[in-house]
Amino acid sequence: MIGAAVLAVSAVPAHAGPLRAVPGAPSVQPPTASCFQFPYFGPKGHANFDFGREIVRLLDERGVRVRGIAPIEAKPANRGVYMPIGWKRDHIDPCNGVYYPGGFVLHDVRSGHEAAIHDIYLRPDGAHAQVSIDGEPQGERLVATYRLHEFAAGVPTPRPLEGGVGPRYWPFYVSAYLSRTVRDLTGLPLDEGDYLANLDAVVQYVP
Repeated sequence: MIGAAVLAVSAVPAHAGPLRAVPGAPSVQPPTASCFQFPYFGPKGHANFDFGREIVRLLDERGVRVRGIAPIEAKPANRGVYMPIGWKRDHIDPCNGVYYPGGFVLHDVRSGHEAAIHDIYLRPDGAHAQVSIDGEPQGERLVATYRLHEFAAGVPTPRPLEGGVGPRYWPFYVSAYLSRTVRDLTGLPLDEGDYLANLDAVVQYVP
């Protein structure tokens, strides 16, 4: 998800939060004079959202499989997801955060349950997304958290071999909602605050 544009999350008003969701409707209101969309700051790039070893172990033992929702792609062996980023795909909304289309599905082979997480917004308190359980929309939820101090210094990291800039280390943690939902659907002992994944993102300026 991101490079230096993530600093925009700090500009999102403190009152910005989940809006009432209507099945099949967008997660946010249309842009207004004060809530407009502007392009992501770089033309192209990519982000690797790599699950922690314990998360991968739990998914494998239970038989949960990860699938991507375009343009996000699932990595082999439940290792995480790959996200193409850049202004052709993403945008920044001052009232709602940094937006990323697509998402991923957690499919529990044993029970048949599926949880889809998609249309993701980054805000100061973490990652918000639309969630569907077995095809039923649940509205917008806080699915993961992070600590601003853990990645802020790394946002402007030069990536000369990749022709861009972005953080290599951006840890995400399990939210209370994600913990409850995964436990209810699969029984996996996923606790609030557990390490979920690391985001390694670079936005490129050269071919």
